[in-house]
Amino acid sequence: MENNMSGGQAPSPAYDYRLYDQVWQRVSPGIDPFSADPAAAGMSGEVQPPAPSVPAPPEAPPPAMPAPRQEGGGTLPGADPNPCCMGTDAQESLEVLEGFMQEELAGSRCCQALAARVRNRQAAQLLCRAASEKRAAARELCAAYFLITGTRYEPAVTLEHICWENLPQALRSFYHQEACNGLNYQRAAEETLDICLTKLLNRLSEQSYRRAEEMMSLLGKMVCC
Repeated sequence: MENNMSGGQAPSPAYDYRLYDQVWQRVSPGIDPFSADPAAAGMSGEVQPPAPSVPAPPEAPPPAMPAPRQEGGGTLPGADPNPCCMGTDAQESLEVLEGFMQEELAGSRCCQALAARVRNRQAAQLLCRAASEKRAAARELCAAYFLITGTRYEPAVTLEHICWENLPQALRSFYHQEACNGLNYQRAAEETLDICLTKLLNRLSEQSYRRAEEMMSLLGKMVCC
């Protein structure tokens, strides 16, 4: 029996439950929304509380990257018993380093003493600069010795009293000394297998040759027309 509440006219869509049935069948055709049995309507008699939310477990931190190992088994700088620089390969040059240190310190004192006696201003400046550079070279050689051995080296320097006839003769002597030092540094750099020691010796060789050239240039102004 149709539910007619509009005086014989067509039922209003607001009360036409057939429209709702058609819509419901499209949405969920297997459930009767008007069934007296709650289970048939897809509902239970009790309202189930929402399931408590469980927080997600914290993400595990990424694994730590292992520290890079140095050649020889060490993990930190200085912990390697056989480092790649100033290590076993450089120990064969210890006696050579000792000789270079003594030579540089003795030459520095000699240049400083002569600079205080000469009247030629250009020569005095050249000798003072040479004395300063030779002291710095001795300190670098001493540092290299400590890096190789872990102990300090105290060079015993004996300064010989040398007399020259004049300033050109003194500069001639210093020229030969610097040129020979440059050659000796170069030879020592070629003989060692330690790359860091090679760089140091080559640099000191270049310094010695440069000072020799400066003294040769000054001599040219003093003895040549």
